Amino acid sequence: MTSTTTLEINGAKITVDTSELFRAWFERQLDKPSTSSFAVPAARSGERYLCSIIEPSGQVRHTFLLPGDEEVPSWDSGMAFAKNLGGDLPDRIEQAMFLVHMPEEFKKDAYWSNTQHAGNSYYAWFQNFRYGDQSGHDESRKLRVRAVRREFSNIVI
Repeated sequence: MTSTTTLEINGAKITVDTSELFRAWFERQLDKPSTSSFAVPAARSGERYLCSIIEPSGQVRHTFLLPGDEEVPSWDSGMAFAKNLGGDLPDRIEQAMFLVHMPEEFKKDAYWSNTQHAGNSYYAWFQNFRYGDQSGHDESRKLRVRAVRREFSNIVI
């Protein structure tokens, strides 16, 4: 069964085979030079590049792991540690990616994320690098931290 598409341009109608229409469009696209670009910023000294994530806004978030691994007495002191380095603690998605792609960068211990628990304002999320789970705990708990730096860019089309 052949499907057709009817096009109307300035009052004139034409009906064409849909697969032929798609083929003509696709061939025309192949002839166009690519104008889109996507560049990953360079890592600074001591940093390791983790990933680029396209945010819902369309911006691209580039995440770099900063040097330094510290045990801190609380979530607040962990957030201050990261800010002192000019960064932030990783979010839960970044922590899961670290677990998969850079586990050697972390001790087999639990690390605070930058994310407070939605159900309890005294809790924040952490990633366990020994067992692989993420969970929430009282923010006064002593855990480890690693900071990240993020850069944002746009995809140029």
